[in-house]
Amino acid sequence: HRIVYSKGIHLVVPRLTTDQHQRVLAFFDDTQRLFYVIPMGSRSVIGTTDTRIDEPFTEVDDDDRNFLLAQINARLDLDQPLTAADVIAERSGVRPLVVDTGGADQRDVDWTSLSRKHAIETDRRARLVTIFGGKLTDCLNVGEEVAEAVESLGVPLENDLKNWYGEPAKATRAEFYRQARLMKIDSLRTKPDVEPLSDRLWRRYGRRAFSMLEAIRDDPRMGTDIMDNADYLRVELHLAANTEMITKLEDLMRRRSKIEQVVSDDVIRQSSGLDEVARILFGDDADRRLKEYLET
Repeated sequence: HRIVYSKGIHLVVPRLTTDQHQRVLAFFDDTQRLFYVIPMGSRSVIGTTDTRIDEPFTEVDDDDRNFLLAQINARLDLDQPLTAADVIAERSGVRPLVVDTGGADQRDVDWTSLSRKHAIETDRRARLVTIFGGKLTDCLNVGEEVAEAVESLGVPLENDLKNWYGEPAKATRAEFYRQARLMKIDSLRTKPDVEPLSDRLWRRYGRRAFSMLEAIRDDPRMGTDIMDNADYLRVELHLAANTEMITKLEDLMRRRSKIEQVVSDDVIRQSSGLDEVARILFGDDADRRLKEYLET
């Protein structure tokens, strides 16, 4: 097998739905490929595209952006058509698609018809297992196939202990919500159209949310946003600072939180909360790390 590359992008824009904001909207674009409007807090995410490329390093270009904006403008009755000025953030990624090594270059086939499924190759002489393609949502199946391939090479694996790595037991969940209710924690959030604070903490953090409740009980400011419009709590930042070994501010802003995905660069740079974020994360090194972030 070998890999060919498909580029896909998403655009983050102000929320497009007028009610029932939890809904995902699905449409066919002009090429008859599905694309979506996905809710993300107070924003909407539009995507994705499917473009053949030759290298796995990409960025959003004008053609990508204009295509998606034209598609959504043609399918929603908006008060004002979306323009590039409405785009808050952009994401570009690459799908690794699996094709046969001896096959054609696939340029003459319907690109969207290529399978997104992974393939596993086992080289018994070299005792090597190779994973081609695949999706994160299929990781459990990939793992099972890899384990089977490794065992077939004579490598013994430990017995499956049947450990559960998902959401904690119902009794644990009930105890969390009992404590949250006694604290009246949901009253700390007054923003319209945001999920209750108790739901947010449990959904994102599970058992770790108990220590976050304690932190908010000791200091109610821990249950408030660290930056205007960022929808990221002080208690979340303190947890990240203590457990995630963050070394660059850009890492937090872009990946570990979604701040750069929902707040424009101009607003972020003007926010007084950015200094506090740097101090909590980096202490005495805050000024240098903040300068490094602002200069990138």
